[in-house]
Amino acid sequence: MMLVELQQYAQQFNDQPWVMTKIMAAVNTIKQLENHALPDKPLPNLSFTQKQILNYPSLMPLDDLLANLRQEIITTFGIWHVPNQQWLQDLHTFIAGRRVLEIMAGNGVITSQLRKLGDQVVVTDNFDWQGQDIQIPQPWTDVKSMSATMAIQTLPFEVLIMSWAPDTDESDVSVLSGLRQQNFQGDFIVIGEPYLATNSQKFWQMADLTLKPELNQHHTSFDVIKDHVFLVK
Repeated sequence: MMLVELQQYAQQFNDQPWVMTKIMAAVNTIKQLENHALPDKPLPNLSFTQKQILNYPSLMPLDDLLANLRQEIITTFGIWHVPNQQWLQDLHTFIAGRRVLEIMAGNGVITSQLRKLGDQVVVTDNFDWQGQDIQIPQPWTDVKSMSATMAIQTLPFEVLIMSWAPDTDESDVSVLSGLRQQNFQGDFIVIGEPYLATNSQKFWQMADLTLKPELNQHHTSFDVIKDHVFLVK
């Protein structure tokens, strides 16, 4: 298990604070997720530079292990996007009391935390992803079993959240097309990496993207995936 390996590396590098910072960030994140809690702040970049590895070759297997943190989180917890409490507070401030709908929400991690902050959120997912990287969904809050297109057609909302939509179909295109047909005047928040890890190619081609500084100041990358928070029209 990754946690055991990380703890072994913590013993090996306990006299190297710059290494321990990365190890303990990963250790604490896994432990927090086990308890349905999230990191207080963004994870640091967990990779080491080529120069650092050349100077300290013993870092190479640790670098490989840390590079697999996201996959470990996906397969163990069914979480693709890892929020943190500072970012969630920014999101809560941006929502400003409006009605929220989260679609393709997986285990509902974002919604679970927004509800704790007092936001009115309806959360949906069709759970098509079960049996893939993780076998059984384990929602953090009540999640309605509903497709994204059905949700935007039938549920009231002023803010729509879609994080890490799959790149294996064009359901995200159906959502964006539906919002345009409805002349949606609220905020459509999309968390993803354009043309790479998330969403369909067609979605990114269609989307009119705005990068909001206030929604990205505490949303930073910890691995090779450079996802951001966009407003989409």
